[in-house]
Amino acid sequence: MTHRRDLVNRRQLRGPIRAGIVAAALGVLAVVLMSSGPAMADTPAAWETPPHVSGLQFLIVLFLIPLGLAVVIGVLAALPSLISGDKKPSGQAWRTESEWFGGPRKGVEAADAVTTQQLDAAGEDRGGASARW
Repeated sequence: MTHRRDLVNRRQLRGPIRAGIVAAALGVLAVVLMSSGPAMADTPAAWETPPHVSGLQFLIVLFLIPLGLAVVIGVLAALPSLISGDKKPSGQAWRTESEWFGGPRKGVEAADAVTTQQLDAAGEDRGGASARW
């Protein structure tokens, strides 16, 4: 019986709730419409009229000036490497020592000399994914 009463109470409240929502929406709409009146006013007569801007001037300001600035900044950023020249001849592979971050402290050659006891001891205090199930 309690469930049926709850349904009846909800149905009785729907009408006033809807009326309240509609009234609030109309109030907001009225405030917006009333406040937009001064915004649609004409410019004061004391102000001078702005000069006419052609389509070409608009495109220059909108596209060409930013594009020119981007080119200048790009050239200035690449200038140090352009002045010093390319150290690596093109077409050749990269020739430098490999880097192993987090690897053995004595280098890659020392990785083969690690014993299983050292691995077990290092694995206990190591965090992250240890790949053990």
